[in-house]
Amino acid sequence: MADAEIDYATRGVSIQAAMLDRVKRHPDKATRPDDILWAGHRVRTGDRLSVPGRGYVRAEILSATSDLAQGFDLKVGAGGLVLSGGERVKVLRTWHDPELEPVVEYPFVSGDGAMWVWNVYRLSFPNGATREEKWTGNAGFWVEQRSPMDFIYHCSHGLCEPANFASFVFRVSVRPH
Repeated sequence: MADAEIDYATRGVSIQAAMLDRVKRHPDKATRPDDILWAGHRVRTGDRLSVPGRGYVRAEILSATSDLAQGFDLKVGAGGLVLSGGERVKVLRTWHDPELEPVVEYPFVSGDGAMWVWNVYRLSFPNGATREEKWTGNAGFWVEQRSPMDFIYHCSHGLCEPANFASFVFRVSVRPH
């Protein structure tokens, strides 16, 4: 079986451990696959979208099946997302909250034609402390591409055992300005 075809879901490891194994098996970043095979899906921990230099991004939370707080980040490193007051931010974190509208939409400027997407989750501890996490344990997602600029992310948070890609689902759509 070729390295790229290892189905890590059958290996008894976390998504994070599988990603580290992929790096060890493919040390050359230029030829390293961006994802791993997990129970028949191409799973990744971050997604790079090719976007126009100026546009609008719309994100909609479709479902969340866990009591754990979950959300996603949108990152435009060479530019930013433009908030309603005109302020530009490089990373916009959006949390699922049943009391809020499940849709956000923002203009953006991207100097390098890239926008990054990944899922996040919040850990709560008995002493009341919280910590926001990403890319740990079984955190990851597979992407359903509906069109060149419309994607649905099927996410597993890091504490899912086993990985559960129905625990958080959201959609990201991009259109030019």
